[in-house]
Amino acid sequence: MGILLDEPKYPVIDRAPSAGTTISNFNLADWLRVTAITSASIPVGYLAGGSVNIRGPSMYTAGLIGLMGGFMYAYQCSAGRLMGMFPNDDEVARYKR
Repeated sequence: MGILLDEPKYPVIDRAPSAGTTISNFNLADWLRVTAITSASIPVGYLAGGSVNIRGPSMYTAGLIGLMGGFMYAYQCSAGRLMGMFPNDDEVARYKR
């Protein structure tokens, strides 16, 4: 785990959340981030394909890249809430800390 140079501005729930804890903490906004980034990247990949023969593979590849990017962004937001870096009123109420 890295060293945090900033002090948490909100209550800390878990200083070093595991992957399972972070993923189970995803809320609706996190899942919407994953969905939005993935769905936005698919047409971009299709249009970037240019040629008719490469549009399909380009679309699938861009969709997978968008899915991974959206998941990483949602993971970062969820971990930030658990570590007290982002507003976390719902998590504080859920975990009673």
